[in-house]
Amino acid sequence: MRLFLTRTAALGALTLLAACGDGGGTTPTRLTAAQVAGIYQVCELRFSPANTILPTADLLTSTADTTPPLNRPKFTVALSQSGEFDLVYTRASDAFLQQARGSVSYGEQHVSISLPSNSAIALELLLPRPLNLRFTGTGGNRLTADVSDNLQYPVNRGDYARAAGVSDEGLQPTINGRLTARLAVNGCS
Repeated sequence: MRLFLTRTAALGALTLLAACGDGGGTTPTRLTAAQVAGIYQVCELRFSPANTILPTADLLTSTADTTPPLNRPKFTVALSQSGEFDLVYTRASDAFLQQARGSVSYGEQHVSISLPSNSAIALELLLPRPLNLRFTGTGGNRLTADVSDNLQYPVNRGDYARAAGVSDEGLQPTINGRLTARLAVNGCS
């Protein structure tokens, strides 16, 4: 009789756990493509080296043209309802249009933008792969990456030196650092 009660209690507990593990109770809600979709203007994009003696690379002033000619787009990231993104900017050095496309995955409060592994744009903008951004939907949709949110990641010293406006002489082959980014749907104010 005692063995029967123990088995019955164990089966009851397993049934309860199974019911909770399938979306019931405490399972967090993930963001959806419809919640996050929109055209986000890039308001801030900086790479801060872990070695604080090295300068921060402000990628909006060194890489992207923040006031492109009328026939060229501003620096934006469009997130579609189909779970894809389109990153577009005008390169500051030559006014050429730059564009990258890829997929977006959704977490509880974050979106993750996956850039192609061979992306020259990811190298030029010193972006991690994937790029994780925190979503805020109050007061207009916003995406942010802060140095406190992101783990350090390496970038090529030549790419860093170009973006930071310094010589790559004497630098390590890779520079570890973190990204600060701010994107907004309703402008950068």
